[in-house]
Amino acid sequence: MKTKSIAELTQGVWLVDQKVKEFPEEFSLIGQGRSAAVFKLEGARTLAVKVFYPAYKELAHKEADIYSKLENHVYYPELIEVGEGYLVLEYLNGITFYDCLVNGVPITPSMVAMVDEALNYARECGLNPSDTHLKNIILTKDHKIKVIDVVRFTQSEECPHWSDLKKAYYSYYLKRYFPKRFAPLFIELIIRLYRKRLLPI
Repeated sequence: MKTKSIAELTQGVWLVDQKVKEFPEEFSLIGQGRSAAVFKLEGARTLAVKVFYPAYKELAHKEADIYSKLENHVYYPELIEVGEGYLVLEYLNGITFYDCLVNGVPITPSMVAMVDEALNYARECGLNPSDTHLKNIILTKDHKIKVIDVVRFTQSEECPHWSDLKKAYYSYYLKRYFPKRFAPLFIELIIRLYRKRLLPI
């Protein structure tokens, strides 16, 4: 039986609005965001396939152009393929900063410094790092940092997300008696309050 191409597999993904209704058995759903769903594809090389929701299909080529500018830098996943409404990226074996907070995995100052280096590199490439939040920063199994979901790195307005996260990190998280593990519901509450600008940051 002929192995389907990734382009053919993505045709079997059924997305309605921002919900995943159906996908090929070769895919494993590993994440969803505002504009796309991400699947894991096992093979000779494990890959991440990002399939954009119908209303955001044009973002695939936009994000591919941004990854091309980043030139497979160590702090960003490798772009392998781009097609109509999808991207194929290096699969990252690790957990997000969000998962670190849920599971009590310490976020160290050196990890924060690596994120700063990643975003500074993007600026050197003429980009404007934006939408860098807890779920867009990966700590890999070999303790490296990767920044994902760069599609908004070309917006003109300044994004305060990362600078605000750093303020909270140095003002609260690093305190000796500050908790290092939180329930997802608590984190979501903090995120909601932050979006409504109800937090003193």
